[in-house]
Amino acid sequence: MPKRPPPVTPEGFLATQDLKDRGWTARLIREFLGEHDSVRPNGLKMGRRKLPPVKLYREDRAAEAEREEDFLVAQAKAMDARERAERAGRTRRANRERVLAALAQEWTPSIKVLPIRKGAVRRAREPYAGALAKELKRVAAAGRLTTQEERFVKKALAFRLDAALASAYAWFPVPKTEESEPVARYGVRNDGWE
Repeated sequence: MPKRPPPVTPEGFLATQDLKDRGWTARLIREFLGEHDSVRPNGLKMGRRKLPPVKLYREDRAAEAEREEDFLVAQAKAMDARERAERAGRTRRANRERVLAALAQEWTPSIKVLPIRKGAVRRAREPYAGALAKELKRVAAAGRLTTQEERFVKKALAFRLDAALASAYAWFPVPKTEESEPVARYGVRNDGWE
């Protein structure tokens, strides 16, 4: 069965997403445009379920509202609120990363030197996979980790393990901390080892 082309917004109308791209928020749309003028099929599905139709607003009505002083003031306030929320979110994430980095720094892997050939990095890491997973669970006990936070902690713990292995095996590559700014801040690197 051939695929249907995605629905297109008719000329002279703006979809809700078009308005949001122009700086509108849901509250501004309700306040300054009110009820929508038309709808079109969504074209997107969530599993087998079709999503509700897309609300359409006449472009001339939106342009007229955008010229009103009340709208401009309300839009500026909405943009300020969005920027404050984004800034607060960045601060929360940075504080959370600091806590997680500190928890990861508490781990000092106990390395047992084994007869491993020079350059067998993966083989040197293998015996510590269980200890690494155990430490990840310990750090995760500080609070539910998002996927991104879990990746961050794994990298931090992998860094600690690699540093310990580098001190035990002269040939093991010494981990570097300056690879990426946000990660380097906490002494963690992205080496792809998860």
